[in-house]
Amino acid sequence: MIRRNDVISTALHRFWQETAAAFPALTAAAPLVVGVSGGPDSAALWHALVHSGLHPPVNLIAAYLDHGWRPAARAEAAFVASLAAQAGSRFRTAQTDVPALARARGLTLEEAARESRYDFLAQAAEKEGAAFILVAHHADDQAETVLMHLLRGTGLAGLRGMLPAAPLPRAPHITLLRPLLAVKRTDIEAYCQRHALQTMQDESNLDTSHYRNRLRHELLPLLADYNPQIVDRLNHLAALTAADYALLHDLCAHHFVQLQRRRGDGWLELDLAGWRALPLSLRRGLLRYAVWQLRPAVRDMGFQAIELARQTAEGGAVGKEVGLPGGVTLRVGYHVLELLGDDAVPPVTLPQLAGDEPVRLPLPGRAALAGGWLVESRLLERVDLTQIEQNPDPWQAFVQIPAGTPLWLRPRLPGERFQPLGLHGRSTSLKEAMINRKMPAALRPLWPLVATPQHLVWFVGQQLDERARVQVESQPVWHLRCYRL
Repeated sequence: MIRRNDVISTALHRFWQETAAAFPALTAAAPLVVGVSGGPDSAALWHALVHSGLHPPVNLIAAYLDHGWRPAARAEAAFVASLAAQAGSRFRTAQTDVPALARARGLTLEEAARESRYDFLAQAAEKEGAAFILVAHHADDQAETVLMHLLRGTGLAGLRGMLPAAPLPRAPHITLLRPLLAVKRTDIEAYCQRHALQTMQDESNLDTSHYRNRLRHELLPLLADYNPQIVDRLNHLAALTAADYALLHDLCAHHFVQLQRRRGDGWLELDLAGWRALPLSLRRGLLRYAVWQLRPAVRDMGFQAIELARQTAEGGAVGKEVGLPGGVTLRVGYHVLELLGDDAVPPVTLPQLAGDEPVRLPLPGRAALAGGWLVESRLLERVDLTQIEQNPDPWQAFVQIPAGTPLWLRPRLPGERFQPLGLHGRSTSLKEAMINRKMPAALRPLWPLVATPQHLVWFVGQQLDERARVQVESQPVWHLRCYRL
């Protein structure tokens, strides 16, 4: 057993106490997969674990991934295998083609290597029946991560950097542990020297064509000229932000439960008025939280995507849509915000005819559509042309038709054209109008239209026909409204 006054040993014991309290499954009998590359960081972590007395070495599994681009990988794998054998631990390894993966997925080599490494560790954990994976990320790695996120653009989630314990990307049932996150690289190097640890050196870590290596070897040393404590300061920022983010996350979770109205296969609805009443930070946070509910694996939700969605949700007309990360679409409903994944089986949340046969709209009265939607007509007792011209609600319309003319609810006709209000009698294709308004293709065939036997009157929720516009106050005006119970 190594000395407890050693920086790494002290950090490891403190981490173990805190983690064991948070994760009761972390017992001596639990298998633990440890990511070991053979470099100083992972070699120090492995040595400290084996000699700490915290976990039986027989239940440790050293895991090494060959990324398929470095000739030295074979020697590194053999070295890690020898470390495992000396400790009486198990060893797992695999090889992948990271450059090919990067080309196939449009990733940088660093991104592809990261994904491959975590996927391999997840597979090793599955085979070993392990619920925990340990990696050797340290304080200098944390500083680089925070700085990288800051330069690329991030919010609170990115400024947290890496967490001491977090669900493994793409395998959230496995917990990723980082026991050395508070330990500096200089302390790790001193530990290796003190215990005469043999380590392997990855020459690719010196290649400044890689973004992270440039931060490590060029930018951080430059920033240290301005503040020698830059690594500490970035780590403090990460710790403070992580606590603030946790509070915001809890608030979002609370409001999400309060505001969720319905949920189904790949979709959910939030109460629109309740969402709009929240402070700005919670409005943004709740949109992110809702996307994560549908797409837990989504890591990057940039400011611009969330901001455009927020602005659309705050002021967009009913039916307005905007894309979000992960193939999620936000749509403004009549009283709800709808979030639909591209694999969703959505409910009827916009008006649709119950069938393709015309239905008479009583004058006055109302007719039923699918999904609880209705179209209602009533005769105005008093006509206010200014109010009619400034109508802000696309789901109501004011029309004049010849006395005795019936109104029908029906779907569009093949090749149908109409005369949109404001085009002074020029006609346009109804099909093209639906496409131009980005109406989902699945909704077009049964989208309700109000029409006389001769022509269209109201493209419901979208556009009036010029021939039905209110022209004189002395003639009757019908108020049409489409709404859902």
